[in-house]
Amino acid sequence: MCFSPEADFTAGAVVAAVGVETLRRVRAPGELIVAALPLLFGIHQLVEGFVWLGLRGQVPSGLGNQAKDAYIVYAHAILPAIVPLGFMLLEPDRRLRRRLWPLVALGLLLGGYLLWQVTAYPVGAQQAGHCINYTTHTPNDVSIAVLYVVVTCGPALMSSRRYLRWFGLVSLIGVIATALVRVDQLTSVWCVYVALVSVLIFEHFRRQRAVEQRMSPIGGPALPR
Repeated sequence: MCFSPEADFTAGAVVAAVGVETLRRVRAPGELIVAALPLLFGIHQLVEGFVWLGLRGQVPSGLGNQAKDAYIVYAHAILPAIVPLGFMLLEPDRRLRRRLWPLVALGLLLGGYLLWQVTAYPVGAQQAGHCINYTTHTPNDVSIAVLYVVVTCGPALMSSRRYLRWFGLVSLIGVIATALVRVDQLTSVWCVYVALVSVLIFEHFRRQRAVEQRMSPIGGPALPR
């Protein structure tokens, strides 16, 4: 994230708290991955706080390096693998679920490839102004970047649920804007941006549970559009 470790810790704590509240609203196993995203994003920002402290020599170098590796593994490998799967499991529309399967397969393949890249080769991190610049062995290939955006933003954009579509749209806008302004710090800046906008996931579950509660006396649960 830009600015400082304090900003990372503050943002991480707030988003993680939202994530806990989101998970409290889970009612079915298929909701779990998407509902866990805000908490995971919050923890991710807390981890980057320790990356900052490691770069400044304020924590042992081993802790700083472990935080750096964990941060990159989640951002580069875990996220593209779990996002399409989570949205596919959550989607109630069978037709849309079938359309999400190719993104699930693509996300797993891309996540596996990037996991190899960030674990088999050294990962670097250095402070660049008020941001952290992460470097990996992964080729700076436009095709890899496009595939990453497709599997992390596409499933939400394809959702039948309004607030999840908004999450996908603002995430896509954020990654494009960040790439245009701070391409060298894309990983750091976009991750904190998408962490903050993940409150839209909480809003989806809050509204879904509220509608179900109102409908329960007169019929089965209904999902908000």
